[in-house]
Amino acid sequence: MQNAQRQGSHMYVLTLQNSHGATCTFTGTHTPPEGWTRSDVHDQLRADAVRRYPSMEGATVLFFSLEPNTL
Repeated sequence: MQNAQRQGSHMYVLTLQNSHGATCTFTGTHTPPEGWTRSDVHDQLRADAVRRYPSMEGATVLFFSLEPNTL
């Protein structure tokens, strides 16, 4: 099990579907900068996903969850 101190403060799941029907689900942890909103995190995660998978540009969000990464 990964040490919680090495993980971000929040755990996320983001599922995108592009216009061709391809889907990608991204999961991980993230510590947002102070003052960031849930929307800021969502936008950053989408931008990261598109950088990694350009075919997800303009994709529809099928699912997004951002929760505190606690026990």
